[in-house]
Amino acid sequence: MSITRDNVGLVIGMLVAGTANTVISKYQDMACVKNCDNPDPSTQEYFEQPIWQTLNMFIGETLCLVVASVCAYLAEKYGRAKWADLVLDDQEDEVPSIVESDGLIVPPPHVGGHGHGAPIKKKKLEGFYVLLLWLPTLCDMTASTLMNVGLIYCAASVYQMLRGALVIFTGIMSIIFLGRRLLAFEWFALFTIVAGIATVGLASVVSQDGKSVGGDSEPDSDEAIKAAKALLGIFLVLFAQIFTATQFVIEEKVLSGFQIAPLRAVGYEGLFGTISVLIAMPILHYTIGIDNPGSYFDLNAGWDQIKTYPQIWVPAIIMLFSISSFNFFGISVTKTICATSRSTIDSCRTLFIWAISLYLGWEKFVPLQVLGFGMLVYGTFVFNGVIEPHVCAPPKAIHAGENQPLLNPDA
Repeated sequence: MSITRDNVGLVIGMLVAGTANTVISKYQDMACVKNCDNPDPSTQEYFEQPIWQTLNMFIGETLCLVVASVCAYLAEKYGRAKWADLVLDDQEDEVPSIVESDGLIVPPPHVGGHGHGAPIKKKKLEGFYVLLLWLPTLCDMTASTLMNVGLIYCAASVYQMLRGALVIFTGIMSIIFLGRRLLAFEWFALFTIVAGIATVGLASVVSQDGKSVGGDSEPDSDEAIKAAKALLGIFLVLFAQIFTATQFVIEEKVLSGFQIAPLRAVGYEGLFGTISVLIAMPILHYTIGIDNPGSYFDLNAGWDQIKTYPQIWVPAIIMLFSISSFNFFGISVTKTICATSRSTIDSCRTLFIWAISLYLGWEKFVPLQVLGFGMLVYGTFVFNGVIEPHVCAPPKAIHAGENQPLLNPDA
């Protein structure tokens, strides 16, 4: 199904909530927490607590478990209303959904064709089996923390564009672990995405290197440090996509025989993620943070900054609801429109983040970044079947069991 008047509200909600997640995180990263009145910017310190931001994300996802429970109760007491189908799914042939690091739900490909043979009998994911969700949650926790660190050094738009590399790693891992075969046009799309990511990364480094403060240029050493930090941020965001792709493969490989309501799956992963982060935080604090005051893993410094500065804790509260809202709208959109439309929506989300960052003066316009973004969008659209490739066109027919799309266009 395409975008219609009935589901346009869901699409808008997904765009707004998804954009807010990245913008809010970047806003927190830019909050000054020390020497803020000093006219020398080099002495000012900013909020750099990615582990707290990861905890915030998982708590927001945990709220989905509450929403799913309420929906289940209402559906049981008053009957299954039309809206219940957006968040509840107890059909035995439903394939469990995949939870992206910021909450976007993506259904894995169906096994076999539609309408051929009997549906696959699936076991409900409940009881002890729910703990299987802890495996992808650990990947999500690692990826989210790495991306939160990367966002400190990256522009928000660059961060969002670099996440397009997920298609590359998911494609490669689907070949290695899931036995998929990519066609020539899909390889062409992946190489286009790689070129786009390289262009976006180059634009980010050039932008950092060309910045100046006031009327005087900064020393060469300072410019080199900024460029190095930009490269570090790019590397961390790209490296994090390996863990997110691993999460996708685990969820499809391990959980393909189970059935669970998507919103409940998000809630469980949020709950397990919250527990995992709370366990990891004191370990990281006493092994790393205590010897590096004010560092990423200094829990005392992070908590003091959160409770002291409204520009940190107010966005954190807002993000709890934007994360849970994004999950709800993401699931609803996944169940009501096709995968090709979702690709277009996510590209619009990147454009919104870019436009907001430019409007707020967080970054400057770099023409090279436009070229990179265009290559990313084109490669992603070709890979997901939104547009026909100009080279390496796909064959007319594909063997159903040999090559399956990463996103099911009929979902």
